[in-house]
Amino acid sequence: MKRACLFTALIFSTMSVNALPKCPQPEIMEQPIAPPSFERAPYKNTLNRFITWLPNYHMIHDEIAPAGQPFTATAKFDYGSLAHKDLEFEAVNFYLRGEHDLNWQFITQALTNSDGKASVSLPPLTAGQYQLYAAVPADGSGTKGFITVIDPNTPAVLFDIDGTLTESDAEQIGDYTGIKRAEPKEAAYTLVRRYLDLGYQPVYLTARVYWYAKGTRSWLSWMSLPQGYLRTSLSNETSLFRTAEYKTAQINQLKAKGLNIVRAYGNAKTDAQAFINAGLTPSDSFTIGENAGHFGTTAIHGNSYRAHITEQVDNFQPAQCE
Repeated sequence: MKRACLFTALIFSTMSVNALPKCPQPEIMEQPIAPPSFERAPYKNTLNRFITWLPNYHMIHDEIAPAGQPFTATAKFDYGSLAHKDLEFEAVNFYLRGEHDLNWQFITQALTNSDGKASVSLPPLTAGQYQLYAAVPADGSGTKGFITVIDPNTPAVLFDIDGTLTESDAEQIGDYTGIKRAEPKEAAYTLVRRYLDLGYQPVYLTARVYWYAKGTRSWLSWMSLPQGYLRTSLSNETSLFRTAEYKTAQINQLKAKGLNIVRAYGNAKTDAQAFINAGLTPSDSFTIGENAGHFGTTAIHGNSYRAHITEQVDNFQPAQCE
């Protein structure tokens, strides 16, 4: 009954007739919110006790969802910086928190599969920012992700991370190991923040494999940027050998959900190829670094965004939203 009442409260019931989509609210994602409290419980799979002493690399795949439509979110549970052992057949709790909620709301308990994944089906929600938390009652660990529910044609700007917002592709190792923070590209913070101020939804699309998600969120927080929407790849094979196809598919999926990606930033040949193959215009597909201008994209010369911001961002039109 409690779960049914919760879903009733969350279900999208009335459709706004506003001509413009709701503006994104990145400040909601930037608010520090403590994880939900939950009771510890015995292991469902007793073999899991032998891996949960290792550091965890749990993550939730952030979701963009159309307002008024049900959707599914997936969490991945993983232990060990070298082995990356999946948490198999273990109970996990899901909690949801909307932008106006004062507390986390328990949604359901699910069982991970042989790949360490568990999913939760969510009802239609109104447009806005939501946070999702997935907890492991057996060891007290957990992870947070972001749900962005959008109206049709919500304007967004997409950013690659490595070599685009950071100085180089190799610096992701520092974030992963915790040895050092990746150095940001000059004026990268200002670039992203300027678009946020103009009302655009941020989208971080990276070929980093899923176990880098934890360190990536930490880096974005360190940069004082909202952590979501963040999408990582599901496998090393995808990250290393099918990057362009992966990013093309992800962009097409976001567009199909109603996101209007007006500009995109990358540095690699695969970024350029993905932007153009997904139908983004060359004039609004920007690349920086040694591959700047590849595949017909617009080159950002030098290793800084300062001139680009002055020439092409400061005078860019505000997002058409309200």
